[in-house]
Amino acid sequence: MEQITFIHCGDVHLDARFTGTGLTDNKAKERRQELRDVFSRIIDECITRQVHLLLISGDLFEHEYISRTTITFVMNQLSRIPNIKIFITPGNHDPNVANSYYAMLNWPENVHIFKNKIECITLPEYNVAVYGAGFSQKYQYDSMLNKPLNIRDNQMKTKILLTHGTLDSISEECAYHPICSEQIKDYGFDYVALGHYHAYKHVYDKKIVYCGSPEPLGFDEPEDHGIIVGKINSQKINIEFVKMSKRTYITKEIDITESQTIEEVEEQIKNNMISHRENMMKIILTGKRKKELILDITLLTSRLQENSYYLKIIDDTSSDYDLEKLIKQPNLKGVFVKKMLNAIENATDKGEKEKLNHALQLGLEAMDI
Repeated sequence: MEQITFIHCGDVHLDARFTGTGLTDNKAKERRQELRDVFSRIIDECITRQVHLLLISGDLFEHEYISRTTITFVMNQLSRIPNIKIFITPGNHDPNVANSYYAMLNWPENVHIFKNKIECITLPEYNVAVYGAGFSQKYQYDSMLNKPLNIRDNQMKTKILLTHGTLDSISEECAYHPICSEQIKDYGFDYVALGHYHAYKHVYDKKIVYCGSPEPLGFDEPEDHGIIVGKINSQKINIEFVKMSKRTYITKEIDITESQTIEEVEEQIKNNMISHRENMMKIILTGKRKKELILDITLLTSRLQENSYYLKIIDDTSSDYDLEKLIKQPNLKGVFVKKMLNAIENATDKGEKEKLNHALQLGLEAMDI
């Protein structure tokens, strides 16, 4: 075969709870459905592009929360592509443990689920060998790739590695399968399909690739999310990132130093939300807040939330007080400012510093009433 094509996806996290995200129960349900929707679209891409291989690099679902309904959905989707070879490597969120659906169900014949020890599946019809190893428990402190592989002795023309883990971790106690890129290079794989990081990332001439998650799961996952479409031709691999995400997490900082009323602040925020009705928005208000300006974050959020799918507003402003001048005053306000600034300076935790700064501002405002 002159050319084979593949899709590399991972970190779908089906049935993710979205706890701690601020989403309402209904919005969390909608997002879980959107994870199912994006998986359906991945299967659509496999059909449209007539790929030969589907590589799923771990965390397909949340083991602790996955429902039988959702796993039936997965099976039904995979049944749409019976002629495509499907390889799955379990990750830390969907480890192949005894009570996992990976272990308990009979998966279609065209699906291969890798276990904890590295193994190789050859596809002579495509002249391809697919190597893989997956999580069999929540944590994997040791590399699963240390076994001598001798892949250059393999007669297949193209060698692909599929696994889930942490590339070149600087932590000596990496709990999520430490992987050394230099070791992978020495092995000589033509393409390494990785999962775990939720952002698209590639190294070594695009041969070692994190596809990222097809839908972002939090504000720490900005930018577009999607899948990798690869083509192998004459021992050369070309890859293309294809956007799949329906929504984007966007964070914007807005300096409100010049605003005198809450209406002006609202207008500033609204101007920054244009064309983001379908996205998740985090607005961080910064700058020196006028003494006469009272910020009501709950009110602002209520009035503006219809301009995005989800809105979070954070007040990171400081009041327009001259602290150096106040600290010299021989009165209660001067003593208060001096003690609060001393506490802020000695605080070692960033969160504690933020709380103390906020308490300082509230105290000064209370004294001005």
